[in-house]
Amino acid sequence: MPCRPGMSPLVIRPLSFAGACAVSVFLAGLFWGPLWTGGGVIGGDTYTYYFPQKVVYAEALREGRIPLWNPLVSFGYPQHAESQTGALYLPHLLLYRLLPVNAAYNATHLLHYIAAWVAAWLLGRRLGLGHWGAGLAATVFVYGWFPPRACLEWAIFGGVWFPAILWCAESYLQTGRQRWLIATALALSQFLLAGHFNLAFIALATTSVYLLVRTCFAKEGLDPRMRPAWKPIAGWLVAVTLGFGLAAPQLLPTVELKSLSQRDSYEKQTYGHLPPWYLSQALWPLMWYGPDMNPDQALWSTNWGSPPAPDGSTNKIEAHLYFSAAGFYLLVAGGLAGLKRGARPTRRGLLWAGLGLGAVVMATGWPVLWLKSLPGVSFFAGPGRYGIVTTWAVALGAGAVLDRLLGRIRGKALRGLVVAAIGGLCVVDLWFVSRWVTNIQMIPDPPIKHVAESEVRRLLAQEPAPVRLFAPGPNLPTLLGVNCVPEYLGIGPAAYYDTRLAIPSIDERSSPEDIQRQVRWLQQAGVTHVLRYEPLDLAVWPVETLGVVDDRFLNAAWARFRQPLYLYRLRGPRPRAFVEGDAEATVTFVEQGRERIVLDVDSAGGGELALLDLSYPGWRVEIDGASAESATWEDMFRSTTIPPGRHRVEWRYAPRSVWLGAVVGGASLCVLAGWCWLRLTVRRRALRSEASNRSSAPNANAPS
Repeated sequence: MPCRPGMSPLVIRPLSFAGACAVSVFLAGLFWGPLWTGGGVIGGDTYTYYFPQKVVYAEALREGRIPLWNPLVSFGYPQHAESQTGALYLPHLLLYRLLPVNAAYNATHLLHYIAAWVAAWLLGRRLGLGHWGAGLAATVFVYGWFPPRACLEWAIFGGVWFPAILWCAESYLQTGRQRWLIATALALSQFLLAGHFNLAFIALATTSVYLLVRTCFAKEGLDPRMRPAWKPIAGWLVAVTLGFGLAAPQLLPTVELKSLSQRDSYEKQTYGHLPPWYLSQALWPLMWYGPDMNPDQALWSTNWGSPPAPDGSTNKIEAHLYFSAAGFYLLVAGGLAGLKRGARPTRRGLLWAGLGLGAVVMATGWPVLWLKSLPGVSFFAGPGRYGIVTTWAVALGAGAVLDRLLGRIRGKALRGLVVAAIGGLCVVDLWFVSRWVTNIQMIPDPPIKHVAESEVRRLLAQEPAPVRLFAPGPNLPTLLGVNCVPEYLGIGPAAYYDTRLAIPSIDERSSPEDIQRQVRWLQQAGVTHVLRYEPLDLAVWPVETLGVVDDRFLNAAWARFRQPLYLYRLRGPRPRAFVEGDAEATVTFVEQGRERIVLDVDSAGGGELALLDLSYPGWRVEIDGASAESATWEDMFRSTTIPPGRHRVEWRYAPRSVWLGAVVGGASLCVLAGWCWLRLTVRRRALRSEASNRSSAPNANAPS
């Protein structure tokens, strides 16, 4: 049946869609089996970065609030603004509120792999692939690019929205329906609210170029309403603007943090590039990685063809670009066969080929040196991530070749055999590679389930509060519920990276003077306890031994396998809060919340009240209910001036960027709701008018 003008010829039948969902669930089970049965992951940033955020986040959600501030990591940091928590991301809001942290982490991981495969399948179908071709494209894209990056939680979150936004854009071009612009705004807002903006930037850049070239050059299948070209571009810009507006509650605090962070003058944009010679991994993976090989050693051994980059230069995760041997050689064979027949590629095919080649050039890092002054490019490291576009372009081409191959085969049985052979080889190949190129392991009994059994946690719970622990493994010991230094943050307040203020480092070759310098820093920072892998020299360190323990949780998280940990109480630390110059003053903690600290202060002479927590915009102080000025003490901590006598001092974190973001987000939501209402109203009027015209038209069968 011919379609009306403006309608897409593509129809996704429910049975076909259900089959795609079933395949996506099967693949997620095959690649991530232990996560379905209560296991977990360990390694990479899981326990040093993600779980310390997620535990604080889950506790806040159960208290009915969003965690704006994390007081456990170092001297504190704005957790909502350090966006990888994804505090307003809808799946996080639901799952971390309802499930234990490990179960929620597993569920978000699995659901995003399932959804990413389905989204890529839908995009392949919208771009003209058949069921099997779209399935191969989705498999190559999702399981070629994302599993090796499983240590980067944000990667698969982008894996959903990258093809989803492209699907919305192509659907809008083919149908001319505004519903796809509304879907674009919603998808982009979730992409941004997920918390890591690098893939969102790449997706927006790719889609913008795609729309421009598609409407001006590759016009196959465009709806007549998509001409002239400025109309779809204008619609796209409106949708993108609304998407950013909806995500403003996340974006504005993050922009504020970035301006006050180590990223304010970032010079490491080429870190994480793809060395040109490493592209040979696509030809055959065993050249560079396998069960007994370490690609990082090969990457670090030579810089041939690489741009200038900071120490480390790149790593096997950032530089990974593999499409499976079956997918890659299928594309190559199809291309050679097309050249032999003299077949001319479609303009849309040329567009995707150009995007894929352009992306792999960006991935080498060289163009970043010339473009780093541009917004977006200057913000992110890891140019190897542009390879996601190349992966999709190769996947799309491989799917198209498979469709052409199946179209020449007669007999369902033979076609099924070909699909099983190519698909099976692709899946097995990608499964092994995902185990070889990764920084994580799946285990049946994850350490986070045993936090309550921690002996260090039990010992610290018996100590007078507040506790501040100096320990190895940045952030991880905060899972015990105690404040811990040093910190590990993706975007952190600049004070933490100021060499004048940072903790002095020592090693086994350090002199006693170097050790004393670190001890003085710890005492000045209010550190009360020290946890070490090896025993401390009690002749040098002013500490008391609290215990030598085999901590089931910490040792498992650090993969130390029942080795002793040494816990000490540090002598002579500064109090967490004190009145400068008044040794007789008493300061009592009445409340130590995450965004609210209440102190009772009794000082005969008054003076400067110092609190050894990070000074950051948004912290406001009141003395006896009246607003006071919050200042910065020693370039790091909070302080305020108190008058003589007894007073109640309250610090509360209420950043303007959060409330301004909420206002912008609310206004954008109202605009989007008004757009939807207007669209529905116009649609209803059109249907009523059409029905009225039909009823008033003369009956063709009536006698004249």
